[in-house]
Amino acid sequence: MKEPWLTSIRLDRPGIRAALGDLEAEVMEAIWARPPGTAVTVREVFEALYGRRRLAYTTVMTTMARLARKGLLVAEKSGPAYLYRAALSREEFIDHFVGAALERLLVNFAGATRRQLEKLTDPDLQARLAELLEQVERRRARGEK
Repeated sequence: MKEPWLTSIRLDRPGIRAALGDLEAEVMEAIWARPPGTAVTVREVFEALYGRRRLAYTTVMTTMARLARKGLLVAEKSGPAYLYRAALSREEFIDHFVGAALERLLVNFAGATRRQLEKLTDPDLQARLAELLEQVERRRARGEK
């Protein structure tokens, strides 16, 4: 699997929109709403979104191709069309995004990041963050991005 390519963190935006643009987030949510591993066509996603948002078919097609280039969708040629499926579950995407954000913070501001994480009082959140930090440290020890 291609490593997902996420370059922006917009902390002023809610949910997965902190990592993705509005339309990218809507496309991913439409795909994640289907059973895991289900492949979809651009037409299916376009029809799912069109009732809420008037979009051109080509806009959805371009967005899905971009998400595939970013490693968030897997594209497979099927006749004249492409079938797309999520490369990661919603939860895996969130874990990846949070891990990447923490890693960037630790690389750039290690001491301050750790001090702020130590202030968290929710034990479930502390455990999840400890797990993410361990994953980040293992990747860095192996020399991975």
